[in-house]
Amino acid sequence: MLFENVVDAGLCTHCGTCVGLCGGSLELRETGKGLLPFSRAEFSKANDEAAYAACPGKGLYYPSLNDFVFNQQPSNWLLGCFRKAFIGYSLLPDIRRNAASGGIITQTLLYLLEHKLIEGAVVVRTGVHKPWEAEPVIATTPEEIRAASQSVYVPVPVNRLLGQMESFKGRLAYVGLPDQVASLRHLQQAGHKGALKVEYVIGPYVGTMMYFNAIQSYLRSNGVRDINDVVELRYRAGEWPGYLLIKLRSGRELRAEKFYYNYLIPFYITQSSLLSVDFTNELTDISVGDAWQPKYESQRQGFSVVVARSEKGERLLSAMQSEGVAQLDEVTVDEALSMHGHMLDFKKRGAFIRIRWRALLHKRIPDFGYRPTRIPVIRTVVEIIIVALFGICRTAGARWIVERMPLSLIGPLFNTLRKSWKNLSKPAKRKGLARYSVEFLPQ
Repeated sequence: MLFENVVDAGLCTHCGTCVGLCGGSLELRETGKGLLPFSRAEFSKANDEAAYAACPGKGLYYPSLNDFVFNQQPSNWLLGCFRKAFIGYSLLPDIRRNAASGGIITQTLLYLLEHKLIEGAVVVRTGVHKPWEAEPVIATTPEEIRAASQSVYVPVPVNRLLGQMESFKGRLAYVGLPDQVASLRHLQQAGHKGALKVEYVIGPYVGTMMYFNAIQSYLRSNGVRDINDVVELRYRAGEWPGYLLIKLRSGRELRAEKFYYNYLIPFYITQSSLLSVDFTNELTDISVGDAWQPKYESQRQGFSVVVARSEKGERLLSAMQSEGVAQLDEVTVDEALSMHGHMLDFKKRGAFIRIRWRALLHKRIPDFGYRPTRIPVIRTVVEIIIVALFGICRTAGARWIVERMPLSLIGPLFNTLRKSWKNLSKPAKRKGLARYSVEFLPQ
């Protein structure tokens, strides 16, 4: 089931759940479409059924997971279940400075560890074995947690650690992407011993991810053909909003501002990014995103929108505020949503349009247990343009051309086109979004 209905169907999210559940019978191999599972031993029917049941690529039933985690359904399906929303940042300057935005995730993990509320944290760290390679680890010291700060914009199979989590002595915090978190929650609901060791689930907002081919393409654009020349890779280095930093063995440094190297997105966007409907990491205890609003952006220090979803998540944030390690200023849900209107629409309406088109082509589709009750016709017209653009950009010819364009040209050009497109499409994308409602699908 797993290979036929998910991997071969192009629905794999590269979360690593199947590998983590199957006791060595599967391994992940790098392909042009990300890390994919392959059989290396007897892959039994029981393994297949367990991996398939927990696979987010086929879709997991969000109404049931909301009941399990929060004992209710969202009052706002754009944001998911929540108790409070804040604009926040770590009050420890080095944590805030070295983080992707405000340092809230790193600060929260450190607080949990230092107050002996956990013994370890599942995080992603770059450069453990190879300077350019990001991989999941269980951090057990403040130094290891600090080393795992920063964002990574390629898929990392966090859930391949499920076996290690099961044998870990102690309680865990877990940082994962929306698909990985959904799988973890499903496993908690099913009673998986490793998943049940997770006391706190924290996660970033996730809009688009890119295959690692994007980094290789950027390197080729700069005359670097051998990945082994890379000695350090950071996706959000420097002052917020940060820049891509790649250090080479020769001592040369490659830098690209965040909004400049985003030109790679339409050329190397992952399939799972196009089909995911969860932008704000709805099944976490605490979720965190960049605070994209002019009054914060102009300060260039790193501010995060922070959503307390569960009671224990809210208590944890309150304790951090009281003890002076985090600044958290409450905002309305409308203000929190206004910072990400473009991407909320991309996920909450665009993804469902793309899923519907796949179904019309008789391709397998993920089932999340709900769908929008209505999407305006003009929004579907906008999606035709988006899908056409991605289709053209992902061709070999388009990738060949863009690799031969200097960043000094393609970066500013892309940023200008991005802003123009957002302004042009904003009326269609915002039309009816504030009244977003859903209907449940049979489980």
